[in-house]
Amino acid sequence: MELSPRHRVILKSLIDEFVNDNRPVGSKTLSEKYEIGLSAATIRNVLKDLEDWGYLLSRHTSGGRVPTERGYRFYVDSLVSLYELTLKEKQKIQEEYLKMQFKLDQILIATSRVLSNLSCSAGVVLGPEKSLDTLKHIELIHVNGGEVLVIFVMRSGTVINRNIFLNSHIGQESLYNVSRYLNEHIVGYDLKEIRERIIPRLQVRREGPEDFYYLSEVMGHVFQMDSNVDDNIYIDGLKNIADNFREEDDRLQNVLSLLDEKQFLKKFFSEYVTQDGIYTIIGKDGEDLLGGVTIIATNYRMGEKRIGSMGIIGPQRMNYNRTLPIIEFTSKLVSDMLTKISR
Repeated sequence: MELSPRHRVILKSLIDEFVNDNRPVGSKTLSEKYEIGLSAATIRNVLKDLEDWGYLLSRHTSGGRVPTERGYRFYVDSLVSLYELTLKEKQKIQEEYLKMQFKLDQILIATSRVLSNLSCSAGVVLGPEKSLDTLKHIELIHVNGGEVLVIFVMRSGTVINRNIFLNSHIGQESLYNVSRYLNEHIVGYDLKEIRERIIPRLQVRREGPEDFYYLSEVMGHVFQMDSNVDDNIYIDGLKNIADNFREEDDRLQNVLSLLDEKQFLKKFFSEYVTQDGIYTIIGKDGEDLLGGVTIIATNYRMGEKRIGSMGIIGPQRMNYNRTLPIIEFTSKLVSDMLTKISR
């Protein structure tokens, strides 16, 4: 149903007021505090329409009205007026990142904290799957007998060590030659690409050192990274959640359960790694864990490559005007930093 300009103005004013005050809003409040240009009686009739159409809800017969999930959805899609971050606010965000070394995990931890502090909700950041991290350098080191240490230096700053065990001894000079050949051909690709596409192609070409072909047959597993771990999801702001839902015990427990379900959050936020733009998810959408909450999600990049996602989890009564530009600016800032450290 297409809302009239009158209905849109009153719905926007009511949600703005409810976000600010967290109390049911009546026609008298809207008439006195907002320049709507209508009498309280006329506003009352419009509120009745909006309630009948599912945009508002009356908690008590004689009380004011509150937005429904449908009301919030329409507000975010059609009515919200995005706040422009000031230079001082942007500098404050940037200063959070100047306190630490430019390493991937530190940047992502700081990002969850920044999103939490600025939104007064919970900040969530999904780090890149290790198999999608781009290789900067590889080195093969002889350890003992048939044991070889494989060292990956990733562009994110991560160093990964893997051991392989061979049936025969390969000297360090041969391992240097294999390392040199690999660095010429596989640097700049992620580990998944290397395992599935680059190594098989090099095996067919038969242009490398002879020991490469023996090693490549037994070292395939070193490019395989475990994705079923929780160490690449960062969450901050549990106190904010407790404050936001302090008067709603059932919903508070629901949100705390949501934040505790790391695998659910990983699956949820992984859907937005490849999706450009900012997405606002309001309410259940088929998932009981999402009841009563809003999640705002977007991705971030390393160069042109989408590698992870971030978001804010909070009450549906959040300040969308301010939260949406915060997450947009932070996403661009993080992408720029990760692009710089990858070079």
